[in-house]
This record gives sequence, structure tokens and C-alpha cells, in this order.
Amino acid sequence: MKNRLIIIGKNLYLNTPFMEYIERELSHLVTLEQIIKLPETSTETVTLLQQQMAQEGNIIIVTNKNAFTPVSKLISTMIDDTLILKENLLIPSKSEIYDDNSFLIKFNNSAINVVMAEPGQTLPIFLIEHSEDRGILHIFHMDEESAKILLDPLSKTYEININITTLTPGWLQIEAVSKKYGQLEQFLKGAKQLLPDKAIVTDNIFAYIIEKLTLAKKSVTFAESCTGGLVAAQLTKEPGASNVFNGSLVTYSNALKAGWLGVEKETLEYYGAVSEQCVEQMLIGAKEITKADYALAISGIAGPGGGTAQKPVGTVFIGAKGDERTIIEELHFEGDRQYIQEQSMFYAYKILLQIGSNDFF
Repeated sequence: MKNRLIIIGKNLYLNTPFMEYIERELSHLVTLEQIIKLPETSTETVTLLQQQMAQEGNIIIVTNKNAFTPVSKLISTMIDDTLILKENLLIPSKSEIYDDNSFLIKFNNSAINVVMAEPGQTLPIFLIEHSEDRGILHIFHMDEESAKILLDPLSKTYEININITTLTPGWLQIEAVSKKYGQLEQFLKGAKQLLPDKAIVTDNIFAYIIEKLTLAKKSVTFAESCTGGLVAAQLTKEPGASNVFNGSLVTYSNALKAGWLGVEKETLEYYGAVSEQCVEQMLIGAKEITKADYALAISGIAGPGGGTAQKPVGTVFIGAKGDERTIIEELHFEGDRQYIQEQSMFYAYKILLQIGSNDFF
């Protein structure tokens, strides 16, 4: 079933963090085919709703406080219904399901879920039900073609559709979708059995990392340069991060790499900040300062300037260090500054999973 999102109210769609919050809350729908934004006073609202309701698929309408009742009235009129008061909420009488500031109404084999939202407040419950079971499988150190060949027989057995993307070199994220209840769990279990030391089944890899480190009673720290704290920010978005993360260091300048992390002046002068030798000493310094079980370090050139013939934009050295093992790799990413930073962040976590395989797999 196709799903479309309509946002009515400028104070909603101009608020980027709040819009991201809405989309996260709707992630169970697998895909949003279309996102439409209208101010609450738009003269196009009636025409838009008529057009959208004439199409197949579900419609999620998120309005601000001022637009909620007018939109509810419009929908009621279009389906030959009237508004009634249910638990201090004016909604169409044909609404089968409703909750605080949210109602669902069936129309022409589709569903319309109208939700009243305000920035700074918890979103009401979205009442649209997903029609597909969806799971995420992460596979490491395997290319897309090999993964597809390996998983195809299993996916056909359980009638699963798989979609593969590469997050960063050596890390595949696989979306598995099934319309038959119970088949998805069997597919994911079978995939894990096929690749016990390469596959992780989770919708949220960062929450998974926190869970596993917590169980192992271990901690992680970061020393970041070109990613500017992105690695730490990604982990601390998740509840429970404080159980495994004491802190990290963002050392953009050479002075701080030397003063905070103990990177030797000779290393910076001879090899440069973007080098294997610098990242190795960043790892040692971060681990010693924080006493963490694992350390990650990144230093590179995210661009758009700063590259040279020897070290072009996108050159990034990424390392991980445990108590007994160290991995440092040179990567050459492509894309704009933000994309290079994000690929670097994912790669850092990839080698964390690799160096701590006994804790994570």
C-alpha cells in the first residue's frame, strides 16, 4: 500500500528537527511515496485533498493546532459525514479508530490518518497500520553480488523481497520485506545462521552496539578530526549511551592533537595530521586518557578544499584499537563534505564491530 504524507502548517515543515521526528515515527510504513507541504491558510487545500483522496493508498495528514479542525471538517464533507465530539476532539463520526489528537477513517479501501502536532511536544500516535513486515540485516566484509547470491535461495523460500545498499565500503544494509506474517523472522534467523560472524539483525545498529557493550561491561571512546564529533553524536542519540561512553575528543588543530592526545610533533611534521602514524597515536592517546576498552580515531580531508595530489579530498585514515589489536585503514571517499564525513563515521563503526567481533557477533 502506498503512503503519502501531507504537512499543513508552516511552523511544522519549517522546523527541520521536528520534520525528521515525524518521519522517524512513520518509519514503520517502509516508504513514504510523497511528502506535500502546505501553509495552514493555503487556498489549495481543498483541491489537494480531493486529488489525494481520489488516488489509491494511505494518506497521513499532520496539521498544526489551527488547521486540525478545518481539515477534519473538509474531510468530513468530502465523505458525506459530520463532525462529532469524541473525547474533546471534533472528528468525523465514521472514524473507526481515534486517540488523543489523532483519528483514522477508512475511505475507498484506503485509510486517512489525521494528526494534530505542535513543535516541542510529543507526537500523537500514528494510527496507520503497516501492511508489510520489514526487517534490517547488516552484512560486513561482503560485496553486494555475493550477498545477493547467498540470500536469494533463502529469500525465495520465505517469499521475502530484499533491497541492498552499501553504507560504506564493506558494510551492506539489507532491507527484508514480507507480506506474510512469521516469514520475516524465519528469513532473518536463517541469514544469521548462514553468516554468524558477518551478519547482524537490527533496525538500529547504534542501539545494538550500546546493548552489546553494556552486556560486555565495556566502553568506547573517540578521537575525531575531520568528522568533528559526528561519531560521538551518532552514538549519544541513543538511550543508554552513557553506560558505554565516557566522552571523546574532537581535535581539529595539530596543537590539540599534540596537547590533548599526545601526538608527537615529529609525526605531525613528517607524516602530517592525515596519516596512519597520526591516527595510531590518536588512538593510543584517547584510550589512555579515557581508559576505554575500545577507541576509534579519524583524521582526513573532507573538503571541499585542503586536498593535494598526494592526499586528495576524500582521503581519510580511520582506526580502531582494543586491548590486544589495532586496525588502521586508508580510505578514499567521494562526494560532498557531509557525505564524506558520514561515510567516515559509518566506516569507523564498521571497524569497531570488526575489532570487537567477540562482543558484537
